[in-house]
Amino acid sequence: MRSMSGGRSRAVSKTGVRAVPAKNRAPSRIAPGRRATAADRSFGRRMDRPASGFRRWLEEMREGGLGMKPFSVATVILILGVGLYGLFVGGHVSSAAREVAFQGNRVLALAGFSIEDVTVTGRTHADPQALLTALGVTRGDPIFGVDTEAARQRVERVDWVKSATVTRLLPHAIRIDVVERQPFAIWQRGGELSVIDTEGHPITDDNAQAYANLPFVVGFGGARNLHDVLGLIQETQPQLLPRVRAFVRVGDRRWNLRFENGVDVKLPEVGVEKALADLVNLDQTYKILSRDIESVDLRLPDRVSVALTADAMAERGNALAAKIGGKDGGAVKNLGGATTGAVKARFVTGGDNT
Repeated sequence: MRSMSGGRSRAVSKTGVRAVPAKNRAPSRIAPGRRATAADRSFGRRMDRPASGFRRWLEEMREGGLGMKPFSVATVILILGVGLYGLFVGGHVSSAAREVAFQGNRVLALAGFSIEDVTVTGRTHADPQALLTALGVTRGDPIFGVDTEAARQRVERVDWVKSATVTRLLPHAIRIDVVERQPFAIWQRGGELSVIDTEGHPITDDNAQAYANLPFVVGFGGARNLHDVLGLIQETQPQLLPRVRAFVRVGDRRWNLRFENGVDVKLPEVGVEKALADLVNLDQTYKILSRDIESVDLRLPDRVSVALTADAMAERGNALAAKIGGKDGGAVKNLGGATTGAVKARFVTGGDNT
């Protein structure tokens, strides 16, 4: 049965549904004469995505189909690793990098980034030529080619320099900021003289005699310990300092004070403050530091021993011999010569002369 509408005829089925022209139908994915199966209906789903490379590798490994391929790849990687290791260990890579940096710095120097001026601040005693030598640059060198950290370390090894800073001032200047050590004393050890700072660090060995006004310290260990004993004397008995000519370190354990008239005062290892107070009391009472004596021994806490000089001992012996001879008819004539240098006068601290 056909119906006419607008001059066109359309086929109508017996059920009343119009038939669709064949050219407008979507092509079927199923071959003619074949019924769709479950596999066809599940094609393209997420669960059927192609296997990853790692999974395929595992499958091939399980089936034994890899052959020598993995070993060949591992061999190539090993050879490449050994080659790279040799380049780094042999210094070829670093040499190439340095050459590239050097050529780059040369180009920058031609563009105006070259050293034309060096300034130094904070210098009083340090030799300026020694500072320039330690800096290690010349006019015209590429300014970016200066290793400022290495230069700083070299500058700090120069006499008098305690610390330093090396800075680039672009485009063409280098500045050295110096902090110098302060002279504190003259240190003698093994016949050598050095100027030292408060920490006992040797500053310089050159022209140490020019600092004769500084305290003089003798002996190993004296440089690092002088600050303590000097500070103690300044705090407790400052009147002694102008009369002390040298501080002598004995066995790196204790001190001897050598006074301007040659008298040696032997201080103890402990109780130095009390020993200094006893020395001042004895000098005020007996003028012990102004007499013809050789040394004052303060190492024992309950007494002070005084050794006379050879001349003083001779005079004392002669006087004693004359006194004995007057009583005994000259029986002892050589007592003075026999006792020269062998007798010590003893003082009991706080007591009378015995």
